[in-house]
Amino acid sequence: MILVFFAIAFAALGTHEFMTRNDSANAALDAQAAKLSSAAAPSGAESSAAPATPAACVFAESGASADAKEAVAALEKAKVDVKGAPQPWRGRPSPKATTVYFGDGQEDAAKSAAAAFKPDAATAARPEGMDECAGGLVVVVAK
Repeated sequence: MILVFFAIAFAALGTHEFMTRNDSANAALDAQAAKLSSAAAPSGAESSAAPATPAACVFAESGASADAKEAVAALEKAKVDVKGAPQPWRGRPSPKATTVYFGDGQEDAAKSAAAAFKPDAATAARPEGMDECAGGLVVVVAK
C-alpha cells in the first residue's frame, strides 16, 4: 500500500516537472554559458585598477634582528603588507646591503618597497631556488 502511494506521488511529480519545464532543452546550458562568459570578461573598472602589491616576508641576517623590526615598521608605513614576523636568514648567501628580491612582474612593487628604506635598499630578481615567501617579495635585512 505504501509502495503504491509513493509510485503515484513520484509519477505526479514527474508529470508536473515535465509540464512546467523550459521549452528549450538547452536553455539552462545557454544561461550558464552566458553567465560564465560575462564573469570571464573583465569590466572597465576592474581592468583599469592597479595590480595589488604582493606581500613581503622579512628576513634578518644574524645580528640584524633589531634592524629587521625597523624594516617591518618602514614597510608597513609604506603600505606594504608584511607576512608574519622577521625570520632568520641562515645558511644562505647574505647580500652586502638590505635587498628586496622580486619574482616575475613584481619589479615595480620591489622598487616601491625598497624606497621605504633610507637609504634605499637594493632590488634584485629572485635567484633560482629561492622558495621563501612564494608569490611575494623577500626582504633580506643586512647588518
